[in-house]
Amino acid sequence: MRANDSATRATQDADDVGRSESAPDLVVLEHGLLTRRQLVPARSFSIGRRDDCDIVLRDPAASRRHALLHVSGEVTIEDLDSRNGTRLKGARLASRRPAAVRFGDSVQIGGAILLLQPGQPGGSGHPSPPRASAPETGPVVSDDPAMKAVYELIASVAPSLLTVLVLGETGVGKELIAEALHRQSGPRSAKPLMRINCAALTPALLESELFGHERGAFTGAQQARAGLFEAADGGTAFLDEIGELSADAQAKLLRVLETREVTRVGGVRPRPIDVRFVAATHRDLRANVVRGTFREDLYFRLAGATIRVPPLRQRPTDIEPLAAHFVNALCRQMGREPPSFSADAAARMRSHPWPGNVRELRNAVECAVLRARGPTIGLFDLAPEWMEATIDDRAPSNAGSFATEPPAVGVGPMEGERTERERIVGALAACHGNQTRAAEMLQMPRRTFVRKLAAYDIARPRGSHTRP
Repeated sequence: MRANDSATRATQDADDVGRSESAPDLVVLEHGLLTRRQLVPARSFSIGRRDDCDIVLRDPAASRRHALLHVSGEVTIEDLDSRNGTRLKGARLASRRPAAVRFGDSVQIGGAILLLQPGQPGGSGHPSPPRASAPETGPVVSDDPAMKAVYELIASVAPSLLTVLVLGETGVGKELIAEALHRQSGPRSAKPLMRINCAALTPALLESELFGHERGAFTGAQQARAGLFEAADGGTAFLDEIGELSADAQAKLLRVLETREVTRVGGVRPRPIDVRFVAATHRDLRANVVRGTFREDLYFRLAGATIRVPPLRQRPTDIEPLAAHFVNALCRQMGREPPSFSADAAARMRSHPWPGNVRELRNAVECAVLRARGPTIGLFDLAPEWMEATIDDRAPSNAGSFATEPPAVGVGPMEGERTERERIVGALAACHGNQTRAAEMLQMPRRTFVRKLAAYDIARPRGSHTRP
């Protein structure tokens, strides 16, 4: 009986260890879905497409029984003569030879990514539903399901060295995603986050900025200079608009990703770097690969994990919380009480398509704060280019919420001129007197804009050029 009791207690102790905080977690990213599995010590987990595998993958590139994950004193992965192979940190494993997997290491099986992470309290040993949490740099906590999935993905991949590709339209906040990945990357967050816009520089200058150069490498290179990759050593390099890289720069970047070494322009000695790469683009890189304008091997290197940020028009519940955040942030800088939005102004923001996404929303809100003269941001405080869309629907749906707005007016000749004059004055105020920017805001040629200043007897700001 005592022997049986001892055996029972030993089994219970093993089960307790399996449920403890020390049991590691395996995070599986496949086809945009994320699951987390707690790995019980002292056993092996089968991975593959068969339904009886412990970790079932749906990717057709995975074999029916693809690999084994052994959890003992250390975690190892063993490829089971799979058809397409198993990659650990980008390198293909030899079949039937277990290799050690450490926290943050990425295992790639077809299009699926497996990440080993420290266990979390209360693990059940079964796939757990995503737990959404906003990145620390995010302006607000979103209630949108798609954004919750983005936050969960950030939290899962951030501690690893996995290269991340951030996709989304211009202005959705791809740089915020890169900042969140860096801030949640553990010890790496104490090192630099270096960023560069690949579309903002000529190919020659971009190469020098990324890789650095030696003294005398080109005219004007009077001293050696480290590039962005060396400066980011130990931290994160964010490559925005990666789709704009030239073919030559793509080849050199691929070499850096494969060797983790960088050679300065004009240099011969490669320098080792420890950098986590995050890339972003608004372009369809898959389509560019098909067209032959973007390297397929570089695309797969960059897309270790892919985070797609939905456009603002697809998450309308985020518009008002984001707008309130931007209002509060600007008013803190200005030392004034933040105004609220009238019902009509809020409705107009909700109905706007926001082609410029979060960036457009922030600019519109900041301009509205500067125009507002009272405690409420009204319809006429919004961007002047929206006025044409609001002329015919100025009658308030709720008289109480529109009490501080101008009365409804017709659009006869005199009223039309007055409306255009107000738009021009509003644009100048929003652009701090910069006539070129004000003309662009109104989508008006600058010469036309200057002529209208004279026609409406609007004083030109100081420092203006006298010639249109």
